[in-house]
Amino acid sequence: MNNINLYSKITSRITQLMQQHGSDWTRPWTTTAGGPSNVLTGNYYKGINTLLLNLQANDKGYSRPYWATFKQWRMKGGKVHKGQKGTLCVFYRPVAINQPHEASKTIPVMNHFFLFNADQVEGIELPQSDEPVAPADRSLVVDNLLNSTGAIIHETGSRAFYSPSEDHIYIPPLTAFTDPEMFYSTLLHELAHWSGHPDRLDRDQGMKGRFGSSAYAMEELVAELASAFLSIQLRVSHEPRKDHAQYLNSWLKVLKDDPRAFSSAASKAQGVADYLIEFCESKQAA
Repeated sequence: MNNINLYSKITSRITQLMQQHGSDWTRPWTTTAGGPSNVLTGNYYKGINTLLLNLQANDKGYSRPYWATFKQWRMKGGKVHKGQKGTLCVFYRPVAINQPHEASKTIPVMNHFFLFNADQVEGIELPQSDEPVAPADRSLVVDNLLNSTGAIIHETGSRAFYSPSEDHIYIPPLTAFTDPEMFYSTLLHELAHWSGHPDRLDRDQGMKGRFGSSAYAMEELVAELASAFLSIQLRVSHEPRKDHAQYLNSWLKVLKDDPRAFSSAASKAQGVADYLIEFCESKQAA
């Protein structure tokens, strides 16, 4: 399967789920506490693979977060049930490009592999997955992240937004939200926008895009994915923003025009999540 077909296959799957679930299409990702991980290495999958595995788990009703290739399950002592189909995932392999009279350079080339969930496997006992953070502790977890970043946040007004010109986040008070999960998910979403400031990850073009433009819609997609990825890594509930229903058509149009767009957005979103998590880790190490 070449790169073009890989991008098209991924985009087709995402488009199908967006159309099927509407503005709730990211809700299933939090059913797996801590995110999908490899049963052999214990490593968590990231970026586009986090997305593909969580969506597949929700679609198929898988209840456990453990994944591995056919060969890895066999090495672990398990056996994949006959007739089971794997879930497509991707990785990038560096490939050297040599051109006459020019210095050689290395470019990342997408490759694919297939993973099977623990629910597709027999003959093996697995540990319990991490429990989600208790509701009473969620505010502490998110507040710790927010305090670590030093972001300036104003709890006021009736609308949540990040102001690039001021470099401030505005959000209504907790009491204005239907539940704490929506409040904290919204905070993480706006914090993702905050990360795009020129002095940070510099997504300036998307940040200043006109409402309704492709650039604006893609910045919203990056922020929504980053919020979901952060929720998974922090093991707190993620509540999709209701106003994202208005972006669905824009996202679908962008995906139709450019099959690579979603993979690019997921990669940027994972970069946002990793960047923000580093603030916590740096503070703990200090």
